[in-house]
Amino acid sequence: MSKNHKKQKPRRGAPGATFGRAQSTPAGTAFGRTVAPEPSDEELARQARHEVKVVFGESALALQVDDLRRFDDYTAWLTARCDHPVTRAFVTTEMQQTLDSELRRAWEEGWQPADVHRMAVRRSTKTVAAFLLRLMHHQLRSYARDTVHPSWYAQLPELRDGSAPTTNPITGARADGMSWLTLVDTAARALYVLRILPPIESIGPRPGEWTRPVDEVESDVDERILNRVRMLLAKAESTPYEAEAETFTAGAESLIARHRISEAMLAASRTDQPKDGTAAIRIGVDNPYEQPKVLLLVKVAEANSCQVVWASAFGFATVVGFPSDLAGVELLYTSLLLQATNAMTATGKRSVEGAHKRSRSFRSSFLGSFAQRIGERLQEAVDVEERAAAAEFAGSTPGARLPALIEREQDVADATTRLFPEVVHKRTRMSYDPEGWRHGRQAADQADMHARTEVGRR
Repeated sequence: MSKNHKKQKPRRGAPGATFGRAQSTPAGTAFGRTVAPEPSDEELARQARHEVKVVFGESALALQVDDLRRFDDYTAWLTARCDHPVTRAFVTTEMQQTLDSELRRAWEEGWQPADVHRMAVRRSTKTVAAFLLRLMHHQLRSYARDTVHPSWYAQLPELRDGSAPTTNPITGARADGMSWLTLVDTAARALYVLRILPPIESIGPRPGEWTRPVDEVESDVDERILNRVRMLLAKAESTPYEAEAETFTAGAESLIARHRISEAMLAASRTDQPKDGTAAIRIGVDNPYEQPKVLLLVKVAEANSCQVVWASAFGFATVVGFPSDLAGVELLYTSLLLQATNAMTATGKRSVEGAHKRSRSFRSSFLGSFAQRIGERLQEAVDVEERAAAAEFAGSTPGARLPALIEREQDVADATTRLFPEVVHKRTRMSYDPEGWRHGRQAADQADMHARTEVGRR
């Protein structure tokens, strides 16, 4: 090989390449050939940005096909470009823009903050979930606050109390000490999570589309009632006595039922005003024992004139009903799940056969039996309130339900069908352990239900 061969020019976009005009022969003829002019700085920059965008997208695709070696190659390539200020700006800009675009697509296709965060935890890591939380908070702040439904901020504690960082997620992660390699890896995994989200049912206005109601007096009344329900449930969760816990829980359900009846009768009397519409919320249902947990949610929802559709692949259930009923369902379910878990743990500790009481089949049966019996007792509390209400209204048939309540439940059923026209009805299947079933039913059957009305009317 000749010693005076020409040095090879670095590949465009590769480490070491310059983004200015290279020193070369001017356009014209050289050695009998026409030499094209060198690309401009703008063209080189545009090409480099495009290359970064393609590689960033390919890194997420590599995760989708489980090609971890190719994923590592792509993230290493992107990390290397963070060593130079110019290419680093290309990497951070393209990552931020791509993630923002995919997150907006998720909003358009029905996803909400808690749903995205839940999928990140299920399909990736807590670090990725925290990164996406920062990304969501940063993007939501780009909308006027009065155009984002309050429930979007209320879904996650970090969004609700404002503790989520408000800075750009990439620059914020660097400020927190995250290395470029870890940051690129985390951003690529976050992109993977966003890109595997399929379109789902939209259950509310997207950011930028919500308008605040002019009259919010009734919602303020609802909040006062919900605060009383929270107080009763807090007492149920804090007491060490199962009978007291059940009494407080029954009181909370009675209070919710009375409010629902009053709301339905008020709506029926307003013939000159449009009726309040149904709504929907999503409630996370996580492993382990997700089937008995779903059963508990179904029982609570049915007692409160709501319907449940479970999406097991996404780790959540959609509850359809009227807004005040939905709030009660969420409060009751959260409290009862905590009480059931505490009772199950306490039963295992008290038992001589502790090992058996801690088995998976025992726990699943315990929660399933608890859910079944709690559903019966909640329905009993609702029936008492409905009979009392029917007796107050002239012209009602003894023993018959109020027409306003029947109409309300039909509205919920129609709304569920519209939202889920192709829903498949399935029975839950759980492992059966006789001891677990017996103890679960006992845990849900300790209270003197005759005390519920007195507690509920305090």
